[in-house]
Amino acid sequence: MFITRVLQGIAVGLITGTGTAYLSALMPRKSTSVAAIVSLTTALGFSSGALFTNIVLLYQDSLVPVSYWVIFFLLLGCIGLGIKLPKQATSKDKLVRLPSFPKGTISAGVAIALAWSLAGIVGIILPEQLQQYGLPNWSGPMLFIFVISGVLIQSFARKLEAKRSLQLGSILLVIGYLTFTCGAWLGILGLVLAGVAIAGTACYGFTYLGGLAEVVRLSGSQSARATSGYFVCAYLGYGLPIILIGFLAENLGTIDTLLGFGAILTISNILLILTYQHETYSPS
Repeated sequence: MFITRVLQGIAVGLITGTGTAYLSALMPRKSTSVAAIVSLTTALGFSSGALFTNIVLLYQDSLVPVSYWVIFFLLLGCIGLGIKLPKQATSKDKLVRLPSFPKGTISAGVAIALAWSLAGIVGIILPEQLQQYGLPNWSGPMLFIFVISGVLIQSFARKLEAKRSLQLGSILLVIGYLTFTCGAWLGILGLVLAGVAIAGTACYGFTYLGGLAEVVRLSGSQSARATSGYFVCAYLGYGLPIILIGFLAENLGTIDTLLGFGAILTISNILLILTYQHETYSPS
């Protein structure tokens, strides 16, 4: 499983970075559209896989459910399609290059790291808390609600200027987190789902789309490396806080740990909002 996760991470980095660069080369003056396409497809894939597997497990309790085989054959089909892609956007640069963080993109990287940390909490920590109230097997549905909320709001988010989208995302992220944490504390499933949906509009809507659009805009000809840097931040945010939160939850309790992380999340997002405000109104 560990080796599989490592290979999966390498694959995500290769596909997302080069895919974004390929689309940017095909549509050089449409950075917002490129960001929207990448964010939409990755978000749908991330959520639908979890929901599909969860539904299959309701009918077939197995360590290797049917969804695994379906996805495997879909991957084979994608390999075939990838081989036939036109070569308009080929590059003579090195095959493997390190991620880059162009000037002005660090705040977007921090924003997506904070946002994706909630994806890990919703998928792993929160379902464990709900089991105490007799609500098992909610990881798939909650993750789907979390992501699909962001997908549904993307059409509106695309109309906003990138920094405004990031600001709004920071606000909604905190509101959503506090809402589903209170719901988990009180054992109110409706409040949990409402908070998950609100946080999802930020994570996979405003923050994700706004940050990716800003990175693509500032990266110039280095869109593949800059996008890879953006997703490095995203996946660090997804993985590292969960390890720490899981450890603290075992020793201090889940709710106390979530409230402590909520304080850090709130302060961090306030600082990001002030940073975006300064960048928006500072002279160019």
